[in-house]
Amino acid sequence: MKLHKPLINTILDALHKIINENFYSDKVLEYIFRQNKKLGKRDRQFIAETTYNIVRYFYYYQHIANDSSLEKILYTYFQINNINFDNFKPPFHIPDIDNSSIPEQIQLSYNDELWNEGIQSLGYQEWLKEAKALNMPAPLVIRTNTLKTSKEALAKELAQLNIHTKFHPEVPEALIITNKSYLSQNHLFKSGLYEFQDISSQKVAHFIPFDILEKSKIIIDACAGAGGKSLHLSALKNNKGKIIAMDVDEKKLIEMKKRTARAGISNIQIKHISSSKIFKRLKETADILLIDAPCSGTGIIKRHPDTKLKFSTTTLQELINLQKQILNDYSTMLKPDGYLLYVTCSILKKENEQQVENFLSQHPEFQLIKQQTILPSSGFDGFYMALLKKCGN
Repeated sequence: MKLHKPLINTILDALHKIINENFYSDKVLEYIFRQNKKLGKRDRQFIAETTYNIVRYFYYYQHIANDSSLEKILYTYFQINNINFDNFKPPFHIPDIDNSSIPEQIQLSYNDELWNEGIQSLGYQEWLKEAKALNMPAPLVIRTNTLKTSKEALAKELAQLNIHTKFHPEVPEALIITNKSYLSQNHLFKSGLYEFQDISSQKVAHFIPFDILEKSKIIIDACAGAGGKSLHLSALKNNKGKIIAMDVDEKKLIEMKKRTARAGISNIQIKHISSSKIFKRLKETADILLIDAPCSGTGIIKRHPDTKLKFSTTTLQELINLQKQILNDYSTMLKPDGYLLYVTCSILKKENEQQVENFLSQHPEFQLIKQQTILPSSGFDGFYMALLKKCGN
């Protein structure tokens, strides 16, 4: 492979936007590829992999380079990873590296606030284990749309497209992709036979006992985003009953409309949360209330490695306050004897167990049925789930 100056400049531009201008990696790459449509598949893959790998280990490469110059950090990355090009020689050579003398925090590339918060929440050894796991690239997982096909049939059709998969023993709709593949352009995806959704995210809908889910008439997904969990709940309900999918972000709801149409779903009603009046109108409406709360995202650093650079305790406290407010306001939409499922993609106890404990202390009409933390060392995203029941009048 030849290394061209425009390719270097594109990577440096992406890194500048992520590191210096505080944009998110996935959004930056999405923007760059949209602006450079002539980039070939190989170049796009090289740009994406290089950018993500440097962001994932930014503090380490910066330490080795002994310089904050993004260009020098990029050339350091090439040398450390023995990435050679036909037409390129690095302008300098790095000395031999003794990793034993480099602190683990720098080797794993976490900022001070996140590193200390992780230790405080999990303890040093547990945090170290999860910090290492979070540095592994996330596996690619899809969820079969069982309204249109079966997992087995989908796996066969994907194999015909040279997309290889394996099943997951705990999640019946999941297919784990085992070879590098582009999955959003083929006719199977466009026909709504599957959606992209990590194993841990798919476990959320299954955390509700099926007999409770089956008899529920109205489900409210109160922080629905682009609707991945709403779509899954609809499939488990066989497109029956009513699912009210809500969010404060109207752009995400527009994306959800496209996804529901593609999936062939008719039982999802989409509502924009434009004011607090909606909670009064929907008071004691839901048999099941799903609150997938905004959080620090510490469980999904595999997908968003820039979290390791951007995390701050100030923002964490703002999120904790927001979660508390959401639980207080949104829980009024739940019927007596209904079930509240509180979810985050965080592994920090302040956002999870402690948040639920605080809510229960303020709302004695609720009781905890069960809770589970899925840690990133399990191989997939880190998630927390707590199922609560609201006692009848």
